[in-house]
Amino acid sequence: MDIFKKYQPQVSIMIVILSIIWIGFTSYESFHRDPSILNSPQVGFLAPNFELKDLQGNTQKLSNYTGKPIMINFWASWCKPCQVEMPAIQNSFQEHYPDIIFLSVNSTKQDSISAVSEFVKNKQLDFPVLLDIQNAVGSLYRIQALPTTYFINSKGVIQEIIIGGPMSETLLEIRLQNILEENDVSNN
Repeated sequence: MDIFKKYQPQVSIMIVILSIIWIGFTSYESFHRDPSILNSPQVGFLAPNFELKDLQGNTQKLSNYTGKPIMINFWASWCKPCQVEMPAIQNSFQEHYPDIIFLSVNSTKQDSISAVSEFVKNKQLDFPVLLDIQNAVGSLYRIQALPTTYFINSKGVIQEIIIGGPMSETLLEIRLQNILEENDVSNN
């Protein structure tokens, strides 16, 4: 025990140095293995632009909504948490549109257009449902789990990413109020 007390400062310094080396090595390895990690949409970064068709065949571009806060929800009709949170999203859409833009991106590569159409009809969804048939936008946004929701401010900067769900109406309302308040602050 006396030896440990005698060398405790040196041992502590060595542990810190080895920890820093380990963190640096693993970070370096991660970025060299997959450099696209640096380009992944992250909080504080601009949301990547995309273009998809909606259920009516109209083309929707994210850049068309610059200047407005945006919520993008990635989902599939077979996803149970997605099914549960859709009524909350619909209610929030009715309350906040057009102050907030709601875009719903269906992972159509893992779904079917007929299932999506039936789901939208049964849930009486009014917001735009975009079809990501080739999973191009899902890949661009590096979606790993459904649902995943991005909250983007009026300048196009990602403010928050919620992975998984379902989001309750209360949680969703808090997130939407945050991007609305930020929008109000930046416009003053």
